[in-house]
Amino acid sequence: MEKKEDEFAPPHGGMKAGRRPVALLWVGFWLAIVLVGAKAVSLGMPKSWRWLLELTRVSFRDVVFVLVLWALGEAVAWLLMRWPRLSVVTRRLMIAAFALCAFYGVVSYGIFQALDRPLSFDLLKLMRGAAVKSSITDRLTWPIATALAATPVLFLLAVRFASRRRAFSPAIIGGMGVWIAVGALHHSEAAVGRKAQRLALCPHVELLRTTLVSLTGLRVTTLPKEFLPGDQDEFRNFRSRGAEPRAGFQPPANAARPRNVIVVVMESVGTKYMSLYGSRYATTPNLLAESRHALLFDNYYAHAPYTFCTFMAVNFSIYPGLPWCYAPIAMERSLPPTLASVLQKRGWRTAYLHNGDMDWGGQNSVLEGAGYDTVQDHRDLNAPPLTSWGVEDRFLIDRLIQWIDEKPGQPFFAYCWTDQTHHPYARRPGSRPVDFFAGKPPAAHPEALSRYLNVLRESDENLGRIFAALRERGLADDTLVVVTGDHGEAFADPHDQQGHGYTVFQEEVHVPLMIWNPRLFPEGKRMAAVGGHVDLNPTVADILGVDCLDAWQGHSLFASGRPDRTFFVASVDEYLLGVREDRWKYIFEASNGRESLFDLITDPDEQHNRASDDPVRLTRLRQRLAAWIAFEDQFLRMRHGIATP
Repeated sequence: MEKKEDEFAPPHGGMKAGRRPVALLWVGFWLAIVLVGAKAVSLGMPKSWRWLLELTRVSFRDVVFVLVLWALGEAVAWLLMRWPRLSVVTRRLMIAAFALCAFYGVVSYGIFQALDRPLSFDLLKLMRGAAVKSSITDRLTWPIATALAATPVLFLLAVRFASRRRAFSPAIIGGMGVWIAVGALHHSEAAVGRKAQRLALCPHVELLRTTLVSLTGLRVTTLPKEFLPGDQDEFRNFRSRGAEPRAGFQPPANAARPRNVIVVVMESVGTKYMSLYGSRYATTPNLLAESRHALLFDNYYAHAPYTFCTFMAVNFSIYPGLPWCYAPIAMERSLPPTLASVLQKRGWRTAYLHNGDMDWGGQNSVLEGAGYDTVQDHRDLNAPPLTSWGVEDRFLIDRLIQWIDEKPGQPFFAYCWTDQTHHPYARRPGSRPVDFFAGKPPAAHPEALSRYLNVLRESDENLGRIFAALRERGLADDTLVVVTGDHGEAFADPHDQQGHGYTVFQEEVHVPLMIWNPRLFPEGKRMAAVGGHVDLNPTVADILGVDCLDAWQGHSLFASGRPDRTFFVASVDEYLLGVREDRWKYIFEASNGRESLFDLITDPDEQHNRASDDPVRLTRLRQRLAAWIAFEDQFLRMRHGIATP
């Protein structure tokens, strides 16, 4: 009986006549088909012949990647010609590597559909932990799951079928070359948006590139360095700042200061989709009604669009750090005391309650000895899980009210960090969704936005229960309720990103700040002061009449002479740093030195870059940012010896 040819065997070194190896070029051809096909599906159905040109533009780098991989494989096979067995193993490993790349091509399609960008090492770091399970499965559609399962099998079958068809090798190489040339030429001529530019990246190369950059610290950046004497003074802690005007909050005549405080941090909630801040969607009717007894800040910011960065700023009144050394990572340095620790020493009960996972970002360990009598997360709420992120917000509010009732009459300070508005935006089981779009959904991400708006409305209902519970117990006038968000959430309006963590545009960093107390704010007020999460502790301490701690970096938003600006940073794609001062917002892209300047009064959607119109203001804000970068780099990294990029 004739033996079956081993198509995976090398052509040299004692092989029997007739045995020929798989041509790696054919393997590369099928890999190119998979990768280009994934980009074709991402582009959608063709509408004209220009669709094919666009496909070459977004996929020519993938074809270059395939040719390089093929060339490396052939080079290794040539080097191992004298060792037949090793050559067989190596060739099979190369085929497996091609199959793995094909599989990742499908994975990268799903990632791009979910995040509008290829996977990077920074994204992988943010996605670590079991809590992300719900966010991943929510985006794992049946077509993607089927493609993930079928691609490796079909790929290997195609390789086996084409294993001996070598006559077309010149045609394959020539075809790939033409594809690359057309795509590169069209790429150089096309004026495309950032989403289209990200689609044109090769996801395999991007994952490798960002991993090497992150592990080696070789990221190429251009940071502003020049600033004026005294520009760093505003970042120093209270002790270092020296004499400073007494914070300026003055309660109404004969009005006692509150004896209790509740701070609510709403997960993934910025101002953009809150009717409290003028959104056309009626998402926060309870907060809007309660604003008649509150002070509302119009220009309040998260310093970074990540939960763990806000966690550090709101608890310890320090900036969360710079991308190369975020404060949660730099745990060797001692952290300032929290406001809870100050009030605990004065006899107040203190609690930190969260219906999510306190292990996320190491929050549990950070809060050890931080002044909280009670620290609880979803594990302590005796509630069924809603998603892998946590349980419904209503169970958090139930626990807060229960905790308040445990020791009536004793002053209390409670932090409540909600979770339900985190992706995948899961509603309470059995609830009926509200049609916020009235039959006219937006073009981008209508399903995800609808879920988000409905969950935001549900969270607002639960916050309404806090105000009702305080009134029922006669605690309203004696309790300060502070409501903010940890960062915003984007749905490709007005910029082309979705989710959070990628930019410092308004939809990701502009967050609410409502300070509620019927006795202090009987008629409701608004305040235009610019501030950020680092200012939360000093502001609340000012209202309570408590001295600010020496180690805090923030300023009370009521202080006379305080700087009317704040700073922010993002780093998932590239380093983006910015400053908001008065009506102006300045953004610096560290990877290429590009600068943007927006007038948020006339251009709230940040569509018109005024950098070339006002060079004097641009220079001054660049200096402000340079001072912040230099100060934070030294302040947060002085114990680590990490070189500045």
